[in-house]
Amino acid sequence: MNPFAYRTTSLAIKMLSGLMKARVVLHDTHHIPEGARIFVINHFTRVETLLLPYHLHQVVHKPIWSLGDAGLFVGALGGFLDQVGVISTHDPHRDLLIVKSLLANEADWIIFPEGRMVKSKQIFERGRYMISHASGKHPPHTGAATLALRTEFYRRRLRTIADAMPEEAERLMGIFGIKDPAPVLVTPTFLVPVNITYYPIRAKENTLSRMAKYLVEDLPGRTIEEIMTEGTMLLTGVDVDIRFGPPIAAADYLKDAAIRRDIGRPEPFDFDDPIPSIRQMRRMALAIMQLYMDAIYRMTTINPDHLFAGALKLSPARRATAEDLRRRAYLATRKLSETGAFLHSSLKSSQLHLITDDRFGRFENFLLLAEEKGVIRREGKWLVKVGKGFGGRLDFHRARLDNPVAVIANEVAPLAALRKLLRRLALTPGWRLRDRISSTLLSEAQAQFEADYAAHHRPKATPEANQKGTREATREPSQEANQKVPRKA
Repeated sequence: MNPFAYRTTSLAIKMLSGLMKARVVLHDTHHIPEGARIFVINHFTRVETLLLPYHLHQVVHKPIWSLGDAGLFVGALGGFLDQVGVISTHDPHRDLLIVKSLLANEADWIIFPEGRMVKSKQIFERGRYMISHASGKHPPHTGAATLALRTEFYRRRLRTIADAMPEEAERLMGIFGIKDPAPVLVTPTFLVPVNITYYPIRAKENTLSRMAKYLVEDLPGRTIEEIMTEGTMLLTGVDVDIRFGPPIAAADYLKDAAIRRDIGRPEPFDFDDPIPSIRQMRRMALAIMQLYMDAIYRMTTINPDHLFAGALKLSPARRATAEDLRRRAYLATRKLSETGAFLHSSLKSSQLHLITDDRFGRFENFLLLAEEKGVIRREGKWLVKVGKGFGGRLDFHRARLDNPVAVIANEVAPLAALRKLLRRLALTPGWRLRDRISSTLLSEAQAQFEADYAAHHRPKATPEANQKGTREATREPSQEANQKVPRKA
């Protein structure tokens, strides 16, 4: 990997970030630990391969390398990617290169456990993670967990055999290119869950898509969709919330007796040789994968579109009034803190406007999107769900373009508490929604009045107190008082 090429690319990405209108906010960077790190991140757009290495580098001040789809490694592009720290998923030496760099702590890594972009956001099915892709379905990959475990395994092995088996330790150091073992032995290995959420998700014609169509005839539909979706994000502005979760220490998952025996095994073995504890290692990798997948999607930044789309999808009725949908979204905002959800900045203040004037136009903007994409149609005061709407399988490569409302609703699926709240509100009849809002607002107004009254009220004087005050003021000075008044000379 070419350090000069890496630095040059970083400068180019920095310039590109300055031109983009995306508003990137990093949350909870204090969760990033010191040590060798693999950042495991959800994958929704190609923008992430540009944005994340740059923004992570600004925080950790270390090279950020990543795995890339094997299909990208062709011609000049493949050679360039190889120089700037991207390794093909089909590289036969992939795992050894990653473990070497983690042991030496010379770079951090980005790995997408979904394996590829998940444009439809269909990652949760029947209570478990299952990735839907154009080629079918598959569970999330355990590769990131396996690499973290293997790194820490060899770190522990080097530490264990350093004195007892110096020749074997020397041989391993040669395999991993380690010159100074001291920092290697004390540097821990971590997996850091990261969630990236975009708001709003809109796809439409833009400067990039028009230019691409002009320059290239017969562009594939997949390419057009990506340029329309991600070009709109870059050029018209989108909020990008990048949130870091508590780190997962790989060392905590190497406590099994069989794994410990292999760590200290006197017989030499090479990097790709099978070891007796392979089954235990795989079981640990699977447990870690479930842990970081839960962490990644639990950190989804909830925005108004999530509430509108979720309430619409979970409603069993085929139609509802716009006012009822707004009331359900408003009542949901009142309970979001109880779900443990992380909130977009637009939801951190009063949402009373949802049931009054929609002054920011967020609800109407969502309805226009849903209507344009054929998810609903308006019939007088009614919003009618059209056709399958949220049902059926989404076309993977056109989901963001054809049905972004379903994509947004899918993002809520792994958040059990929020989904339960929206389902409960979706089942609440309209008259009950009105009663709940009325009683809630009246109770709040009463409580506010009582607080203001207690803070600012000054009691009026009674008639008796007024009369007493008047007598006190008009009473003649006493003789004692007169005696105390000095006479003039």
